[in-house]
Amino acid sequence: MHPRSEAEARLLYPATAVANLRQKNALTRGGDNVVAATAKLAPHRNRWVRILGVAFVMYVLSYIDRTNIAMAIPAMRTELGISASAIGFATGMFFWGYIILQIPAGRLASVWSAKWVILGLLLFWSLVSFSTAFVRSENQLIANRFILGLFEGGVLTCTIVLIRKWFTRAERARANTMFLISIPSASVVANPISGVVLAHFGWQMMFIVEALPGLVWALVWIWAITEEPRNAKWLDPDEKARLVSALDAEAAESAPVQGHWIKTLWHPAVILLALYNFAALMAEWGVTFWLPTVLKETGLSITAVGFLSAVPYAAGALMMILVAFSSDRLQERKWHMIGATALSGVFLLLAQLAGHGSTIGILIFLTLAVAAFFGRFGPFWSLPTEVLPPAVAGVGIGLVNGAGNLGGTVGPYFFGSVREWTGSFTLALTVGGISLIIGSLIAMPIRQRQATP
Repeated sequence: MHPRSEAEARLLYPATAVANLRQKNALTRGGDNVVAATAKLAPHRNRWVRILGVAFVMYVLSYIDRTNIAMAIPAMRTELGISASAIGFATGMFFWGYIILQIPAGRLASVWSAKWVILGLLLFWSLVSFSTAFVRSENQLIANRFILGLFEGGVLTCTIVLIRKWFTRAERARANTMFLISIPSASVVANPISGVVLAHFGWQMMFIVEALPGLVWALVWIWAITEEPRNAKWLDPDEKARLVSALDAEAAESAPVQGHWIKTLWHPAVILLALYNFAALMAEWGVTFWLPTVLKETGLSITAVGFLSAVPYAAGALMMILVAFSSDRLQERKWHMIGATALSGVFLLLAQLAGHGSTIGILIFLTLAVAAFFGRFGPFWSLPTEVLPPAVAGVGIGLVNGAGNLGGTVGPYFFGSVREWTGSFTLALTVGGISLIIGSLIAMPIRQRQATP
């Protein structure tokens, strides 16, 4: 039983427990006040700006380098003579590479340094993306996409570990969300930028121009990022003392690691989150890759499709913020995640029903589906850091992220195959909606760890 007040704690536990409860309640109540206080600091001394802002830009660059090939495909097929099926196979190879470094990178980030692991990955993926401009054959493209996925694979995992080191439990859903808004933001800006470069300079120059910012941002990363608050000379002393004390108190509440860290892979919460993420991302990546085509088949021009396909991601960014603030305010993760995911599934089912001749109807329901899906991200990526001890959280996050992106190899292929088989996306949207709802059901047995007094 967990006491909710000091009076109740006095009846159930000794005086030391009451002191611990006071500290825990102060940290939870203080989350909003801390954010307001840090907002008054200079940007370079504000961890919300310095840590999350630099990580945000880094992941926007990562996502652009990951997805910009979609814009280049028509020109590459014509110039290199590569078939559509070969392009699809090469694109899928990205996800197979993406899986490999999830657990090793997460482990290194937890026990060594998230900062330096991310820096290495940033440099390597930027160079590989740069080299895409020089591919001249199908096999070269397949190898290029696989290696790009390899070096982008550990980035999200390591960044979640870094955020765990810099933000308390009461702040973490908002912190994760401020970072993860980079995903819909990249989707909004990437295609227009790529289109302008393609129109004026060609697909080779597009890869070069969009890879160079990553190499430049590596210098910013080295300067701005410190591994943890206790080593940050730029952090306000009072803020540092409060933050280190709060994080140490949370670490003291964590159960000690029993046995080898590899056992984390069989932790019930990790297995459930991995299965949940597979089901969720199978639907999400299917929708992401085929959303423009779904809209195009309603009769819209390609120009209209370009603008309208950005609307769901803008709505997703807003939903991420709203859900994260609610999750932190209530200090609840699981049901926020499950609710947003299930709603996304319901809206996908409604989208295929509205898709018979109604452009507005399908756009509305796809927007609601994508927005609800993105709403899950803040509480979802807070869960592994709260159910696992810090020393092994990176391993669990790696497995969860790897399993999810394995779903990314299935979703786009399935959506495309259904389109060829049936002539429409109706069945694919139905299966995607069902997959999201099944994922929600899979996550229900997860037990969110609560601090004991």
